[in-house]
Order: sequence, then C-alpha cells, then structure tokens
Amino acid sequence: MLTSANKTFNNDTIFVEVILPLHLPSTFTYRVPREFVEQILVGQRVAVQFGSKRIYSAIVADIHNRIPKVQSVKYVLAILDFQPIVLAKNIAFWRWIASYYCCYLGDVMAAALPAALRLKSETKVIINPDFDGDISNLNKEEQLLISAISKKESVAIADISKATAIEVNILPIIQTLIRKKILTTDEELYDRYEPKKESVVMLAEKYRNDSNNKDTENTVLQQLFTEFESNKKYEKQYQALLAYFSLRQNGDWNVKKLDLIEHNISSNTLNTLIKKKILVSTKKIVSRLKKTPASAELYDLTLTDEQKKIFDNILSLPNNKVSLLHGVTASGKTEVYIKLIEQTLKANKQVLFLLPEISLTAQLVSRLEKYFGENVGVYHSRFSKEERAEIWSKVGEYKIIIGSRSAVFLPFSNLGLIIVDEEHDNSYKQSEPSPRYNGKDAAIWLGYQHNAKVILGSATPSIETYYNAQTGKYALFELKTRYGSVALPEILISDLKEAKRNGELYSIFSKLLLENINTALKNREQVILFQNRRGFAPSVQCEICGYIPKCPNCDVSLTLHKISASLNCHYCNFNQPLLKVCPQCGSAALKMFGFGTEKIEEELAIYFPNACIKRMDLDSTRSKNAYQKLILAFEKREIDILVGTQMLSKGLDFDNVSVVGILNADNLLAIPDFRSYEKAYQMLTQVSGRAGRRKKGKVIIQTCNPYHQVIRDVSEHNYLSMFNSQILERKVFKYPPFYKLVKIELSHVNKTILDAAATDYSKEIRHIFSSERILGPQEPPIAKIKNRYRMQVWLKLEANLSYSSAKTEILRLNEAFFSNEKYKSMKYFVDIDPQ
Repeated sequence: MLTSANKTFNNDTIFVEVILPLHLPSTFTYRVPREFVEQILVGQRVAVQFGSKRIYSAIVADIHNRIPKVQSVKYVLAILDFQPIVLAKNIAFWRWIASYYCCYLGDVMAAALPAALRLKSETKVIINPDFDGDISNLNKEEQLLISAISKKESVAIADISKATAIEVNILPIIQTLIRKKILTTDEELYDRYEPKKESVVMLAEKYRNDSNNKDTENTVLQQLFTEFESNKKYEKQYQALLAYFSLRQNGDWNVKKLDLIEHNISSNTLNTLIKKKILVSTKKIVSRLKKTPASAELYDLTLTDEQKKIFDNILSLPNNKVSLLHGVTASGKTEVYIKLIEQTLKANKQVLFLLPEISLTAQLVSRLEKYFGENVGVYHSRFSKEERAEIWSKVGEYKIIIGSRSAVFLPFSNLGLIIVDEEHDNSYKQSEPSPRYNGKDAAIWLGYQHNAKVILGSATPSIETYYNAQTGKYALFELKTRYGSVALPEILISDLKEAKRNGELYSIFSKLLLENINTALKNREQVILFQNRRGFAPSVQCEICGYIPKCPNCDVSLTLHKISASLNCHYCNFNQPLLKVCPQCGSAALKMFGFGTEKIEEELAIYFPNACIKRMDLDSTRSKNAYQKLILAFEKREIDILVGTQMLSKGLDFDNVSVVGILNADNLLAIPDFRSYEKAYQMLTQVSGRAGRRKKGKVIIQTCNPYHQVIRDVSEHNYLSMFNSQILERKVFKYPPFYKLVKIELSHVNKTILDAAATDYSKEIRHIFSSERILGPQEPPIAKIKNRYRMQVWLKLEANLSYSSAKTEILRLNEAFFSNEKYKSMKYFVDIDPQ
C-alpha cells in the first residue's frame, strides 16, 4: 500500500493529471516514481516530458491510480515545489473559466499565474549539488552527458542534445540521471522570480551583546569605542558606529547600508570597518511590498441614515445573494464598503476589492490604509513580475487585496467579501489573449465558490446588472443623494453649431467653456477636461489629392503625435516620422483633422499661460508610478487643469474640482455598437461626477446634437430614462439581457482565403443553430489588424436556452472545421458575452 501526500492507494502505481501551459484541450497523465509518492501534492509544479524533445513544467491537477488506456505513460521527472503554489479551489475556478469562456486550461493558467511563476518555458537541468562526482557506475552516454553539463551552470535539453552527439533519445538518459539524483531541474523560466535582496551590515559576533557573557562582551565593545573616540584618525569610523547603533531597530543587528550612507557615512568608511572585521556585510531578503500602519482614527467613520440602512440590509442577506449598490456619483459608496470590510475582518475573513483601472488603486489604497494599515495589499499588472509573485505567495498575510480583474485568480483560502466597484466598466472584460473572461462575472462565481458576499457598485450600472436587480436576481440598494448633502453638478450644454455661427468658438473651445475655466482658476479651483482620444490629431490629409497616411498593417489611419513628432498606429505600434510633403502628389498642404489630448494641452497653454496644465492618458502614464504621481500632484493642487481620456472617468475623487469640460460628446454616440448609447451615458455621467465633490460644480458638454436623448438624460441625471429606453430596444432587437451573445472571429493574412472560410463556417453553424440566431459573416469596424484580415460570425441565444450545450456544439464544430487541411492556417477565437 502506498500513501501519497493527498491520498492512500492500494496498488503500487500512482498517476497524476497535469495542466500544461499549452493551448490544448485536456490535462495529461503521467506516472509518479515511487520516490515522489510521499511528496507529490495537487497544486505543485512538476517537470514532465511532452513530445519527443521538450520538457515542460506543469501543474498537478489530480492524483489517482486509474491506469490510462494507452501503451506507455511517461514519468514525472521532478517535483519543483515543496508546497503547492495553486490551491484545489484555484484549479476548480480555472476549470469553470475554461468551461464558460470556451477556452483551454493551459490558457487560463497562463492568465492566472504571475509571469515570474508562469509555467511556459523549457526546464533546464544542472548537476545536483549533492552529487559526489563519482561517475564510475555510469554508462558511456551518461558520462558524456554529465561531462557536457558540468561545463555550464545550467543547460537546456535541446542544447545538451546538440552538444553530446548522442544518437539515442537523450530524454530517457536525463530522466534516469534525475532519478539517480545526479541531475536536478533548474526552473529556468524567462520571467523567473528572484527574491529582492538589499545590502546590510551587522556588528561582528565578538562585539555583539551576548547574554551568556554580557560583561566581557560589553568590555570588548567599550574598549573599541574608547579607542576610536580618543584618536582623531578614527573619527569617521567612530561616527559610523554611532550611526549604526542609532539605526538599529527592535534588537535587529542588521542595518541597511543605504540608511548609513544617507546619514553621511561613506562607503569607504564602511568598507574599512568591514576589513577590520568590526562590521560584517551580507545580503538580506526583503519584501518588495510597502506596508503602511493604520492611522489613529481606525474605523472612525459615521454612516448617514441612508448608508446605515443599506449596510444593515446587506449584512442581513445570505452570503450567496449578490447585491447591487447603485449610488449617484459622490454618494458615499466607499464609506459603505469600508464598514462592510470592517465587519468582514471582524469575522476573520479576507476581502477582495476589484477596480477596473490601475489608475484608481492609488487613491483607494491611500484611503483604505488610513483605516486598515498593513492589512491592505495591492495586485495589478503595473507591478513588476517579482512584486506580483510576492503578493501571490503572501496573499494569506493580507486581509484586504485591492486589484484589477486578474486579482480574481489569487489563491484565496478564506474569502468573506468581494467588492466590484464601477461594475459597469468594460475594462473588466479581457479582450486579448484567451481566456476572454469578464472579471465581474468571474468574481460572482468566485463568491459563490467561497460562500462570500458579492457587492457590485456603480453610479451607472450596466443594463444587464440593473435588469438582474430589478427582476430579483440581485438585491438592489440605492443611494440617491450625494454624501454631505452636496448638490449634483449643474450640467450646461454648449451647442457647437450655434457657437460657430455666433463666432463664439475659439479653436476647439466654446466661449461658455473658456469662461467657466477662467472663473474656476480665479477662484483657485481646479478643472478637468475630457477627450477620449489620445495623440494630437486622429488623422492627417493632403488638401490637394486627399491622401491620408494609413497603417500598412492595420485598416486605420495613423494618429499624429506631435510630442514624438511621429505618426503612430494605436493597434500594432507601427510609427513613422511626420510627413513634410504628401508622398502621393508632393504637396506641402497637409491638414490635421480632429483633436486629441495633446492638442488640448497645447491650445490651453495659449488661453491660460499661467496655469499648470498636465495630461493623463496612456502616453503620459506608461511608467510604473506615473498615475500615482499625477494623481498626487492634482490632489495637492499643484496642477490647475488636468486633460485626459477615459482614465478620468473612473471613480477618482478630487475635492477642489469645480468645472469639468467634455470637449466632444458626439464621438461617443457614433460608435457602431448596440451598447453605444449605454456606454456614452456611463462615460459622460462618470466624467461629470468628478465635478463639485465638496460643493456644487459645473459640467460643460460640447456637442453638435444638444437634443440627443442621451445628452438630455445625462443633463437631467436620469439613469432610469436611459435604462427604460435601452431595455425596450434590447428586447425588440434580441440583445442582452434577453439574449446571450457569442462572437466567433476568424482571421488570416489572405483576404480571399478568409472570405471563403468565413462563408463555409457560417453555413456549418447554421446547420446547428437556426439562421435567425446567426449574424454574419461580416467584417468588424476595423477589418485588418496586425496584417491579419478579420471576419466575424455572431450567435444570439435566448436566455432560457442551455448555454453550456450551445458552447459544447460550438467547440465540436471548431475542432472539426479548423482541423480540416483547408483551414489549418486560419486563426480563430470564441468570445462569450462580448463587450
């Protein structure tokens, strides 16, 4: 009888199912060597041979004694972790993601694990440090292989094969040497996690205060101080020792070298003390993660009667009931969240707080740290690979995790509350690569799995979410007034056609907007200007022949970026220098069309030369801490006018903003999407909500369509009007929440081949689903991206139909259709619930 770390088995043969980091439809079975049976655990990484020449590291998903129905089963080569890095609940969650979003477990694993732990590279091998060097019992091939490896620190399997000229398959030899403990695996991942280390010094042992011989030790140290103090040539060393003892904390002998240098102790002086063996230099592993103590007023927060009622009602709900907290902008949703977090921590449970944008984390972290101090951890893609790996490994040490959508994959074991703030935001949906999951929907399933409360919060809930709340699927709670009884901002509509007729349009600013900006600056108040388009101008055109520079790889015009003096593609990153003359006709008459955030920033400097103007968009916030620096500067009122894209619309809280300007509302309404009106309302309302957080503010919306229903709904703060009109259209035209959508996209470098494949595919899918449920094939708005032409087929399914059965049929069709020799070169993906 054998006992693994997980189970007891009655026979000698133990197998594991492993997840490989590959786009493959199933797990794979490997045999566990007897010496590993006592150690192997679900969730560990193991090295396995896959294919004839590659060794991969994989995650153990199951341990069993079922004999596979195949001729031979390969062995696990090595166990790479002492403890599981993935929990059984994580694997169950991965399986749900793979099932619901029509993708493979390997895809989910790649998305879930931090880059430093991601198992997508070839494992290297090294000589086992415990090997005594005796090769007399090895055969000729084994000795040759050892000789090749011993010349290097670590060697990839493919390189060993080339270097040794061993004619037989080299992998069995390596496997034998690993089992003999002569070789071991070196997990040489391209993004391997390395603990952060810093240089420290400590007092040499002979000088340390030893409790067993205290008087003698003190005498030795005292003699040293006396010698240094009495001799001026030791003055710098004496000061260094004084600084060392002043910087010691809580009995720790280690002091950072950098701290000593900041106290004006030179490196030369420290090196002298190290050479004299008075100090010892070493490296110490430290956390990359900043920890902040809570402020004295911990939990000192009083809810209004409206907030308190909602808080009590949410607590009284069963844990598996999802709640929607619909509150107008600045209504105090965060205060309710904080009280719910407090209650969850008292129950000794963890909290996951999801945000749609990384830019929001800085403000929220700062706010929550005032209440919860070191209990708060942060996880998002702007962190380095090492920081993300450290949070992953230490997630149990944090009571509260704040993160973007990828935080749902962290290995939580004790979740009690999940908050999805700004739940309407499209950023929760992953677009590339697979899995194309929605962080909000994944969080709801995660809450169900952990029996945790799930709170969805927004001033502008998605149509689907609000419908679920109205029909009783979710509990609905509403905050209808702003916190502190502050009035909602006054929204003024600036008709650009009228302004131009009356000579009141100055470049891209109406007279109404300029006057309100001027008034705000005179009152030492701040201004936010919104334009959801980065760069200087969306396109350039020759006035003589009409030539427009286009991306050679994508079906889009190139965007002019004046700061970098280039024309850029925002899809494939192609760029070229600015044109001086038209390449088609030689004319210098090149005209810019439209405007982006760069142009707004430049033009503002003409009208307000004394104002501090900054820009917040993807180009200005590429570095890790750029968001935080901009937000902090704006909070400190060092910036007068902040120009930005949709980053500005997402929950940021600035108490001195009195004016918000929306430069062009019309481009939000012109998107060819059944959700365009909903998205436009959400974006305009959210941007407007940045104004007047502490006293009534103003919002100026510039538009050529002042009587458009969405513009009217925004100006009247009337969410229900927008919802009622849109829900009626959705029902008539068969869109969510009454129907579910599936998008299948095909792409190829050759448009003729793509068109033929898309036509054939649409015929096949119509054989499975009735024609009225199928749209397409059709080109998307951008028909070519990164040199690949694209076609889409859309499937509409009634909400009451079996969604899982439909997805099974789609997977079967795709397996059969794209395995056909005719279409093997075709790329495709399935997008469930596309946004």
